[in-house]
Amino acid sequence: STCRRLVESLENDLPSRDTPSAFLHSQSVDFGRFKREAWSRECDVDALIVWSSIRSFVKGAVEALKLCRPLNRGEYMALGRRRCRLSDEQRGVVYSEYERYEKYRKEKKLFDECDRISAVLGRVQDLLKSDSVAFEEIRHDKIYVDEIQDYTQCELALFFCLSGPGSLFLCGDPAQSVVEGVEFRFEDIRSVGHYLCSSGNRRLIPDKPLTVNVNFRSHSGVLDVAAGVLSLL
Repeated sequence: STCRRLVESLENDLPSRDTPSAFLHSQSVDFGRFKREAWSRECDVDALIVWSSIRSFVKGAVEALKLCRPLNRGEYMALGRRRCRLSDEQRGVVYSEYERYEKYRKEKKLFDECDRISAVLGRVQDLLKSDSVAFEEIRHDKIYVDEIQDYTQCELALFFCLSGPGSLFLCGDPAQSVVEGVEFRFEDIRSVGHYLCSSGNRRLIPDKPLTVNVNFRSHSGVLDVAAGVLSLL
């Protein structure tokens, strides 16, 4: 994907730091590998729900960015009900599965996308603090992201850091998520903006999203043309 190419180019161009700069595909953990090798078959919570909570909250939430580490059990349990809809009992099970997964991941020297994005984001922020001229060379005049519902807050923060105020355009539909392991709300985008505005630059806080109410894909004219083509076939 374009996002993956962006991350790969940053890994090649950014100054190195203590975190790994090379992430081999053979060492990556996606949902399939997590379910096969790390998820407990005796777990009472579905593997996809566990994976989504790990990616979207424990490791990929804006709170984890602020702390520069994954959320601990108490911090995860304290997330609002509207944001994380699991019960206290389910959250307890999820966090135990997360601890089990992290032990497995570290023993095998593996990584997931949250680890990779966090490492890149840390290197971007290091460059911003140490060399503003070099940082400007990796910034983008405009960034356009479609299907924004398939990205975690950690990934959103990377887009924010690489674009200036008014230079980031995001669009998507929460009802059309296709990436396994993302719990998305449009409110989460503004939360990332607030986190990055700790320096006082409130221009980074995006406006509330505009809602498109007309679906041109189901417009009667489009449907009539499609029906006509099908009838000819």
